[in-house]
Amino acid sequence: MGEESNLYMASAVISLLAFLVALHYCFTGDPKSGYGIYPILILGLLCLAKSIEYYEKYTYKLSSNR
Repeated sequence: MGEESNLYMASAVISLLAFLVALHYCFTGDPKSGYGIYPILILGLLCLAKSIEYYEKYTYKLSSNR
């Protein structure tokens, strides 16, 4: 069970990094398409939501192990 909770934590960190990369691009990138930064912003928010979800699963697995 401990390995599964560690995988959830790794997934949460990776998803949070994807959100931070999208956020960095939104502030510093030079979008050349007509849509602008909206697709990247939406993808970043989805990554943030998944990061929170995986972190909740991580904390649940840790509390259920004890």
